[in-house]
Amino acid sequence: MSDAESSSDETIEPTSPVAPVVKETKKKKSKKTLDNEIVENVEVKKKGKGRPPKPLEEKLAKQVVVKEKIIYMVQNEKGEFEKAKNPKLTVKELKKIELNKQKEQKEIELGKTLQTRKNGKIDNRSAKVRTEAQIEATKRMVEANKKRREEKAQHKEKENKTILKETVKDSVREVVNEPFYEPKKKETPKIRF
Repeated sequence: MSDAESSSDETIEPTSPVAPVVKETKKKKSKKTLDNEIVENVEVKKKGKGRPPKPLEEKLAKQVVVKEKIIYMVQNEKGEFEKAKNPKLTVKELKKIELNKQKEQKEIELGKTLQTRKNGKIDNRSAKVRTEAQIEATKRMVEANKKRREEKAQHKEKENKTILKETVKDSVREVVNEPFYEPKKKETPKIRF
């Protein structure tokens, strides 16, 4: 016999990850058999349902990495530092900043706020300077409106006085109750809509 071969009759079995579990249980048998007979049951662990658990490496690989937030400080016109999201300015942003400066200058010249479009350009409807004739026309219009309101108020006041006088006279007649006097019925004007 060679050294590689073993002299014993033992066979070597490969070890599996799931080893059989041996349980000893006591079972009651009928009266004919012994009361305390030991029966050996061999139970094999069954594979669980569902997906197998993921290895630890894979779990760690999918964890969220926390990113650091960098805050940039930019100096403004007054010399103070302000927080800025992105210090790099694009061409569009530079153009908008320039248009905004022009808008502020024109607002100072005209003395009123100006409307802008979405792209930042000044809307010419609000930027146009009014002529002297336009200014005079608005002054005349304001005066005419003022006179019209005063006339309307005077007319309303007169109407209220006449209505008040008539109601007082009617109430006095009812109190005195003159039998021979019958007031003339006034026809109400028909209103068409």
